[in-house]
Amino acid sequence: MTALAACQQQSGDGVFVPIEVPPLRFALSEHFPARAQPGDMALGDTRLLVTNSLEDTVSLFDLATMGTPSFTEVARIPVGLQPVELEGPHHAAIDPAGEFYYLAISNNVTGAGSGPHGAHGTGTADGYVLKYRTRDNELEAFVRVDRSPGDLVVSGDGRTLYVTHFDLLRVTEAVSGMRPAEEIDARLLIIDTQTMTRKPGIVLCPAPHGLRLSPDEKALYVACYSDELAIVDLTPSLPVVTRVKVAPNAGSGGNPIHEPYAVTVSPTSGDVWISSLRSGNVQLYDAAAKAIVPARNVFVGGAPVFGSFTADGRLLYMPTQQLDVIAVIRAADSEVLKTIALRPHGCLNVHEVRLVDSDRRALVVCEGNHRDPGTLLVLDLRPDGTAALLNKATVGIFPDYVGVVRRTR
Repeated sequence: MTALAACQQQSGDGVFVPIEVPPLRFALSEHFPARAQPGDMALGDTRLLVTNSLEDTVSLFDLATMGTPSFTEVARIPVGLQPVELEGPHHAAIDPAGEFYYLAISNNVTGAGSGPHGAHGTGTADGYVLKYRTRDNELEAFVRVDRSPGDLVVSGDGRTLYVTHFDLLRVTEAVSGMRPAEEIDARLLIIDTQTMTRKPGIVLCPAPHGLRLSPDEKALYVACYSDELAIVDLTPSLPVVTRVKVAPNAGSGGNPIHEPYAVTVSPTSGDVWISSLRSGNVQLYDAAAKAIVPARNVFVGGAPVFGSFTADGRLLYMPTQQLDVIAVIRAADSEVLKTIALRPHGCLNVHEVRLVDSDRRALVVCEGNHRDPGTLLVLDLRPDGTAALLNKATVGIFPDYVGVVRRTR
């Protein structure tokens, strides 16, 4: 069929007559005008972004309404590459200029997978990192990464993204003999955010997860399932990896005793505090001495996860699952000054705490029961270490990250 025939219709006597079609630009402007959506950001806007890993969405909130009765979800944005199946967006990183946000697609959701990729519950599919524009929440670009991306962080200039891979299946394969034992380590991938292309991968450690940059961005610290902290020296053209055990009684990749999962870096000393899920300990790595300090270990019980420091480096707010509390730790002597109970506020399975508003308020992400919607709490932090609930908002299923987006470009 010719293009002309495609624009004709048949009259009652069987004769084709042309249909007048307006120019495409005119048709689009009249029938499909551009409409701003609630989640779209103009220059100067500030949003809170929450990833909902079991429904493939992100929740957006207007930071200006925090602490007021009007604090509610502004928009819930669908994300991912395959709308017919769950892909598991796991954590995010936000461009410092607020122009983009990056999501790790884990492709590892228990019970999901009737779509074109097949079953992902076993975590055998590679993951992706997606780049979204904040101005309209549209997908800008994406890049394929290794299996089970765990955490990601972006550099201060916004040009480099670091991605870990929490590949527990690789650990199982290496321990069981399904792959060579020396291949137990997963990689760190470094991505150029301008082109969304990968640089050569760096072999890191077994199932690396939480990662943070040092204050000067010369080093990257990564929590490794193998009871280790990986320190990546970023100053050489080819980064160098050093691994240290987090405790004298540390286990191995196949049999961890502590199971490090997240790290929090002091903004002043650069010291690294390591959250260990299995042992309930928060271990200290002295950045200046380049050593773990066992005497400064803090036992918080439960399963410590993603914490946050005050800007002066004096206090560490460490959320702890199982107990669902926040331990307020004084960094100078590793003493727990207070514990803030979260269950009275309806928080189940706390995942992350992020301090905002000059450390006067805390954003608290609560996973919930992984079947029903999770919650985002806003706490008013008082000088005596206690806290009061300011806001409680419903988000998606299994939220696992909250970040602040300030669009300046």
